[in-house]
Amino acid sequence: MVVAVGWHVVSIGSQLQARGESVEIDAGWAVGSALAYVGGLIGAGFWFHRVMAASPTPIGAGAAVRAYVISHLGKYVPGKAMVVVIRAGLACKAGARPAAAVFGTLYETLVMMASGAVVALIGFALSPAREVRLGLGPLGEQPVSLLGLSAALAALFLGVTAPPVFPRLAGLASATLRGAGSGAWPRLSSQLLGVGLIWNAGVWLLMGVSQYAALRALGVSALGWEQMPAIVAAVALATVAGFVVAVAPGGLGVREWVLWTSLGVVLDHERAVLAALLLRLTWLIGELAAAVACGVLGWRSGRSRGVETGRLTIPSPPESP
Repeated sequence: MVVAVGWHVVSIGSQLQARGESVEIDAGWAVGSALAYVGGLIGAGFWFHRVMAASPTPIGAGAAVRAYVISHLGKYVPGKAMVVVIRAGLACKAGARPAAAVFGTLYETLVMMASGAVVALIGFALSPAREVRLGLGPLGEQPVSLLGLSAALAALFLGVTAPPVFPRLAGLASATLRGAGSGAWPRLSSQLLGVGLIWNAGVWLLMGVSQYAALRALGVSALGWEQMPAIVAAVALATVAGFVVAVAPGGLGVREWVLWTSLGVVLDHERAVLAALLLRLTWLIGELAAAVACGVLGWRSGRSRGVETGRLTIPSPPESP
């Protein structure tokens, strides 16, 4: 996938160069884009830890972040169910109950999407450009309100994650899971939801900074910080929209289309397309690097607790005083 996205970046860059436009990618800004995204991933991992802390079987912060980061690679499997499988498996190894890990993952993700939709709504509300024009076949070009789309998604996810609603949905989903009664779920509350919305707003800000760095990597220097709300909103809206279309692995295609369309409020179309593809590339590289690092750290942590390759050593218990 990294090769495919990289090829598209080079292809569009070549098209722009053929029209006499200069296209060079600044490696420093591109690395900065990846690092900002990894920072967002780690921040989201700490939110997952907060959710698991509200469950009957909490796990350590390091284990929660590792499980979150590594499981993110599962989103590239259509349906996104592999994210839940990988994360629950890693969380269970750290001491979590399977049902707590599964429903903790679902709740964490839905709250993050709710926060993203709210961030998009606020960002576009602060931006002078709030709509784009799309070609809709026989209807011709029609204006589409980015503000309205963000508001609709915010209402959807806030409704699903509301404390009176999510437990009912979880109850329906748990009917086929052994030991998945309500006592195994994280203890949900309005306070936990509020913490999640605010905490993840910071995560979305880092992702917006990642997009800003990707734009600078392409040499787009005319953008001022006053345009950051629209950039952050575009990234948040595109990611949430990509999540809604579950059949798209990692939101691939859907997220890029929404992103370059939304970025059209501050960029020309070709640059917006290139910026969206470069962001996908830096995020892919960042995810792979972070997952490898977390895997190595987890392996070393396991060895330090007495787990060695090929055998398991159990430390002797301390003598009673």
